[in-house]
Amino acid sequence: MIRSLSRVIEAAPGKPVRPEAVASQAAARALAEDPGSWSGDAAREVVRRYTELAPVWDGERGGYRPVPLTDALARGGPWPAGLCVEVGCGTGLLTPRLAGVWPDVLCLDLTQEMIRRSTAPRRVVADAACLPVGDRAAAAVVLGDAPLFAGEVTRVLARDGVVVWSNALGTDAPHHVPVDTVATALGDADGSEWDAVSAEAGWGLWAVLRRT
Repeated sequence: MIRSLSRVIEAAPGKPVRPEAVASQAAARALAEDPGSWSGDAAREVVRRYTELAPVWDGERGGYRPVPLTDALARGGPWPAGLCVEVGCGTGLLTPRLAGVWPDVLCLDLTQEMIRRSTAPRRVVADAACLPVGDRAAAAVVLGDAPLFAGEVTRVLARDGVVVWSNALGTDAPHHVPVDTVATALGDADGSEWDAVSAEAGWGLWAVLRRT
């Protein structure tokens, strides 16, 4: 079941348009539904693209990317204590907000040029298709505009853990996957039922998903 909350952060004018979004969304959904579609060539293309974006990332996106996550952290709890795994941490725009809830945050990103700009104390270059985290070790897995490898997320997540899903440009975000598709992928990965609470915030949207 997905429960929608009312919007409390209005969308300002001037929402960016990402021309690559349509193709990227199709790839993101295909990956969520079939992780086998990931390949070495796909990983290398991600690294190439985000290496180019790294120098301008904070300047172009720093003002709006934290908005939906901030709303999620304010209204999506309660939050289990323990390790938070941030997948696709990039330059660390979202990490300080996560650290306000989970003092222990492990930041992961595939692109060296992105992650080296972060000031987070624990950051690792890693592929989300193979998370460097033990089984059931995470209280939370956070994906802020990051690809969903549902099998890895459910493997590392504690039984009472939470998945935080955030798309900074909402349904227009390059990595947007509908929340019901995310819930279905998680359920298919571990055989559990998943519920979600979701809302729009600013230009984006978020969901917090839990096993029932």
